[in-house]
Amino acid sequence: MRPLKPYIVGAVGGVLGMALLPLSGLLPISAAPGQATIVDWYFNMAAQQAITLRSLGTSVPDIDEPGMVERGAGHYEMVCADCHGSPIMPPQQLARDLSPAPPILADRMAQWHPPARVFWTVKHGIRRTAMPGWPSQMRDDEVWDMVAFLQQLPQMDAATYADLTLSGPANDCARCHGENGDGRLEGVPRLDLQSPAYLEAALKAFRDGTRQSGTMIAAARRLTDAEIADLAQRYGKEIEMAPSAEDKGANIARSGIPERDVPACDSCHGAAARSDYPRLTGQDADYLRSQLELFATLGADRGGHNAHIMGEVVRGLTPEDMDALAAWYGR
Repeated sequence: MRPLKPYIVGAVGGVLGMALLPLSGLLPISAAPGQATIVDWYFNMAAQQAITLRSLGTSVPDIDEPGMVERGAGHYEMVCADCHGSPIMPPQQLARDLSPAPPILADRMAQWHPPARVFWTVKHGIRRTAMPGWPSQMRDDEVWDMVAFLQQLPQMDAATYADLTLSGPANDCARCHGENGDGRLEGVPRLDLQSPAYLEAALKAFRDGTRQSGTMIAAARRLTDAEIADLAQRYGKEIEMAPSAEDKGANIARSGIPERDVPACDSCHGAAARSDYPRLTGQDADYLRSQLELFATLGADRGGHNAHIMGEVVRGLTPEDMDALAAWYGR
């Protein structure tokens, strides 16, 4: 039997060498053009293998549902296109000067394709690159919207992309909520149903991260108090739409479910409600359903005005109750 000591000494020496290498100053760290790429290759390989390992077992939902690609497109144009390019615009010069440069995703998706790997990368980002994690780690639904969009990006022409993102003079709000706030996409809330006071409070909650939405956090962090107030006045209105038909959703909205400690929804969200509570009548039904699910899953951690109250209220709602309420209030 051959002695083990040489192998042990070699292993220890290798570990010590790896530990001391950063202290030696020999590793190239320059970001100037024309530098050796061996270190970039090393860390890229490590990142790709880590993503593959950590994405194993990720449950992939249906990413062909209506509205997903459209919602992902708006966020991509607002946050990602400057670095990764788009069918209508190359990356900004600043991104092209980075070392390593961010990949052109329309080309990279063929290699990056499995949805689970894309999801993990978009959600968590990659250390030692300019790729950040999703602003809210609690909103996997938003990350899957982005995955759905990225899966379609390689086949997308300029006209389709421009239509999806309202590229041009439109502001960031209009891409998802419509020019007049009347709801452009499925699963996105209407703004014209809310009061200016509610919209201003919501935007500030997104900006400081106390309300969970990676998409809205990214948008609101760009805004000053004055800009938030202007947007709230632009989109908010002092109106209330009246519901029209009697059904299960109407009963819960008007009377609640007393035996399950569910109050009447209209007591906070109806015509006589305070202006800092959201109005629900006429809102997108898919959006309402998703918000009820978020309150059920996250409770107070969903964030926003009185989230702790809604976290308690939804405990008394069954999935069928949520469907009925979303259908009743939704358009």
